[in-house]
Amino acid sequence: METTEPPVVEPYSRTAVAIHWLSALLIFGLVGLGWYMVDLPKGPDRGYYFALHKSIGLTVFALLWLRLVWRYRHKPPALPADIPKWQQIMANGVHRLFYVLLFVQPISGYLSSSFSGYKTHWFGVPLPHWGWRDAPLNELFTEVHVAVSIALVVLIGVHVSGAMSHWLEGKSPIIRRMWFW
Repeated sequence: METTEPPVVEPYSRTAVAIHWLSALLIFGLVGLGWYMVDLPKGPDRGYYFALHKSIGLTVFALLWLRLVWRYRHKPPALPADIPKWQQIMANGVHRLFYVLLFVQPISGYLSSSFSGYKTHWFGVPLPHWGWRDAPLNELFTEVHVAVSIALVVLIGVHVSGAMSHWLEGKSPIIRRMWFW
């Protein structure tokens, strides 16, 4: 019985892999923290968690810009030829949508905070305050922020499902492209 080896795939650079996994860990933490903190009663605990959420969110936003610069200067490896065309289109669409959502998410959160009357700090460093206390604008940007967080969770599910399907099928070693080893 003849066995065929799966094709060799070109991996992402270690820097791209590190940015990916650091972003993923921070985003998972942000989602959990965000959904936890909104049910807390007003007070110092709630303020602490909101400040932490904002600081981590701004860090993810900075990582997004670092990722964009890295990607501009370092072309990502091509998808293996054995991946069906529809899956390649889906993968590219999912990744592009990640960039859009990861751009809109922190901006909507920052604007929500700006119109809440509370100032934003990044791990204690004060940032420019561009808004004023305006409940309707705060609510609008909060709703955008929540909707995008739900969309991100769904998109993460699609992304992980796609990666796991390749791994479970064993037909393509594509998942190895984003591992350190």
